[in-house]
Formats: sequence, C-alpha cells, structure tokens
Amino acid sequence: MRAIVITKHGGSGRASGTGATGPELRAGEVRIEVAAAGINFADVMARMGLYPDAPKTPCVVGYEVAGTILELGEGVEV
Repeated sequence: MRAIVITKHGGSGRASGTGATGPELRAGEVRIEVAAAGINFADVMARMGLYPDAPKTPCVVGYEVAGTILELGEGVEV
C-alpha cells in the first residue's frame, strides 16, 4: 500500500508519500484496489490544519479515489 501521510499541519513539506502495510479491515469498512487518486481542496485544507472534519495527525489523506472492491468488512452490503 502507498499512502500520503500528513505528519504535522503546515505547508506542502508536511505531507509525504510512504509505503505501508494495509490496516486490518474493520466492520463497516471496504478495501479497494485504487486505480486513480487525487488530492483535492479538502486534503490541502486538512494538511494546513484548516479542515474541521480532518482526522488528527498523523493521518492518511485521499478523499477521492476510484478502483475495484477487494474486500468487504462485516456489515457492509453492496
């Protein structure tokens, strides 16, 4: 898995690409094989610390993705 991680709020140097093992799939979650991803306005605002719904740092961003469903967590229906 590759991810863009925000380590601290601030400028573009605060986000970096990393390779990581994918997290364990939990109830209500879906694992996808990403075909395309984008960094959108909400991702940039989250990096700057200006997006109120952003997760706490360090966090992985990427609000927009497209791909193929690989696994469904418990309770997920398609």
